[in-house]
Amino acid sequence: MTRPHLHSRHTHGGLLSLDRYAQASRLSMVSPRLKAAFAVAVLLLCVAADSAAIGLVISAGMLAACIGCSGAPVRYILSLMAIPVAFILISCLAVIFDFSAAPLGFWDLPLPGALWLSATRAGLRAAGLLFFKAYGAVSCLYFLSLTTPMQELIEVLRAAHIPAICIELMYLIYRYLFLLLDMQNHLTIAARSRLGYADRRRAFYTFPRISGSVLAGAFRRSGICFDAMEARCYDGSLRFLTRHAPVRARHAAVCALIFFALAALAACIKYKGVDLF
Repeated sequence: MTRPHLHSRHTHGGLLSLDRYAQASRLSMVSPRLKAAFAVAVLLLCVAADSAAIGLVISAGMLAACIGCSGAPVRYILSLMAIPVAFILISCLAVIFDFSAAPLGFWDLPLPGALWLSATRAGLRAAGLLFFKAYGAVSCLYFLSLTTPMQELIEVLRAAHIPAICIELMYLIYRYLFLLLDMQNHLTIAARSRLGYADRRRAFYTFPRISGSVLAGAFRRSGICFDAMEARCYDGSLRFLTRHAPVRARHAAVCALIFFALAALAACIKYKGVDLF
């Protein structure tokens, strides 16, 4: 079975192309259960190792795996990888700074009420560790998302005996995100073609109207989607036609080799006491 061909240029950007690239992944013939087990195992190792160096190695390795195996353009993958950076940095700021009754760190800001906002070196080290651990874990999930289509992930969750209601809600929410993004994309293009974002005043005027149109369209599309599901004999259970790729020995051996190599590196770093911070 050949992989579907994807042109480098596509009509939808951002997350709208994620599932298309997963369908065309070079790992499409690898068992989704094996890919899911490998991604989860490496994620748990990244969190349990409690090492910034391991987080950095896992992040770099998963980025290389996404570029080499997903079939998506490098620029697209890098743009996806940049999305969680801002959210992780905001969380790290809460770790760096601390409130105290006296100046404690290398940077201190006096506040009303005899309080100080201090940035300590210990907080900076903890924030660095948190950043690399969180980003390594996110990279594992990106690897799974870019190499495994949603319908195969659903079958993996069903095999893991996740409650059916959770699986169906997850898929419907996931699918509806694409519908809403597509609707917002078309409305924004229409607004730009009519100079709706020509200046700041027009942008403030246009944005709430687009938001209201997306909200109204969401209710309308939800009814259409439910009618389409009922027309296809929906009985409360979603079923998908998926490929049943077996777990091959060579694929399992490669995954095990990579995992144990990472585990050995984590143990070595822990034993030597050497880390980025």
